[in-house]
Amino acid sequence: MGSTLILFARLILSLTVVIGLMWVAANVLRKRGFTGVAGKRASRGPEVELLTRRPLGRNASIAVVRVGARSLVLGVTEHQITKLDDIELTGIDLDEGNTWTVPSGEDTPTSAWKTMLDQMRSRTARH
Repeated sequence: MGSTLILFARLILSLTVVIGLMWVAANVLRKRGFTGVAGKRASRGPEVELLTRRPLGRNASIAVVRVGARSLVLGVTEHQITKLDDIELTGIDLDEGNTWTVPSGEDTPTSAWKTMLDQMRSRTARH
């Protein structure tokens, strides 16, 4: 009985030492800037913002993304992301309803998407 109690006490002491060393190492690394905190990583590169996304099928969609000062139209599939075009957001109205309307006199977002898709197809289709 006495040797079991001594083994248990050694186990608790060993665990305390290991956890204490891990805590000290984590604090030292945090003070030196080696943390995985997202807030610190975000300031290292340009800000990426998803403005809108429209599904085209089961595994495909078109997304409008702002990267820093640039705005991009991206084709997104299950296996890849393709840049379709750079766009100017001044000519496009992105509202909160997750639709993309083009100021062309057409009233419905669906027809505006059709117009935008036709324009993207004409720019990216291989002739």
